[in-house]
Amino acid sequence: MSEIIVAIKPHMPDENARKEVYKILIGVFEDDDWDTQDECEGEDPAFDAALAELHPDWYEEDEEDED
Repeated sequence: MSEIIVAIKPHMPDENARKEVYKILIGVFEDDDWDTQDECEGEDPAFDAALAELHPDWYEEDEEDED
């Protein structure tokens, strides 16, 4: 996925458009058991936003940690 992010960013300047493309790609890859999405975090804010939108529970604080 990192190679895809590097290829897409310069050709698609609109961050929201990239986010929508990433959401599709993430879904396709996850259907084939992709489980290393976190390795691409921080490479593109649009990817991070897509991942957070698809998996909001991954970013919720653990309620036990707040005590």
